[in-house]
Amino acid sequence: MAQVMKGVDASAAITHHVESALANALSSMTGKEFTIAAASSPDAAELPGALTWQQCFSFSGEPMLWLVAGKDLWTAAGQFTLAAVGIDSLTDEDCRSTWHEIASQTMGALATAITGDLQHEITAAKGEEIAEAPEHLHWITFSANAGEEQKWLLKVAWSPALNTQYDPPLTPEKSAASQSASFSKTFDLLLDVALPVSVSFGRTSLQIREVLKLNTGSIVELNRFVAEPVDVIVNDCVIARGEVVVVDGNYGVRITQLSSREDRLRTGMMDSPVRVGEPLR
Repeated sequence: MAQVMKGVDASAAITHHVESALANALSSMTGKEFTIAAASSPDAAELPGALTWQQCFSFSGEPMLWLVAGKDLWTAAGQFTLAAVGIDSLTDEDCRSTWHEIASQTMGALATAITGDLQHEITAAKGEEIAEAPEHLHWITFSANAGEEQKWLLKVAWSPALNTQYDPPLTPEKSAASQSASFSKTFDLLLDVALPVSVSFGRTSLQIREVLKLNTGSIVELNRFVAEPVDVIVNDCVIARGEVVVVDGNYGVRITQLSSREDRLRTGMMDSPVRVGEPLR
């Protein structure tokens, strides 16, 4: 069973991940070196012309995190980004769209960082701009800096439910009992159900400017060495790993490592605890 990293303070960890994810997204998109840090300004800092980004994560369909940027920041980010590709004449809508991409990249990186803390996969789900920021949340004001004389404020808040993801898991006894109870007594009826099987050779992420440069003959480097085993995936769940072989002119995979039998059965019934990107046990 995946375990939460011991000694992790949820609020401190999330705050740190927000700082790092947003700084990296801004720096990557704009080409300028951004730093993000919790500011000394009050939580109720005024942000004229603000855009509010609302984000859901894979563990819940409810919004979990909100990012509010004043017009001075999202306009500057848009101008920096588009100027880097030679576009000098732009509208507020251009800057707004650019900020949406920055917010989306930030949330993806934040989910990856939280995944590292929890040791089970969390992904960024639905994200969108909303008209007004919720008032009932505890807001943290951050300072965004791009050089000594370029500084902007923004605010971030998240639901207490995000913090609870860092709570210790159930004891092995309770967890085992819960898993046993979830199996249907009529499971035999499902054994003939066909499931899609795919093989993953690796993953990577590319900046927009890199994607635009792709053409015939381009090589995209993945995050996996040639000698490493590939993932065998059923219903978005890694059930095994193995090595690539050729069988009668077709590619195949020789299984070298399996997840537990219970997890393999679960793949055909419900969400499995062994997700893509998580180590097999």
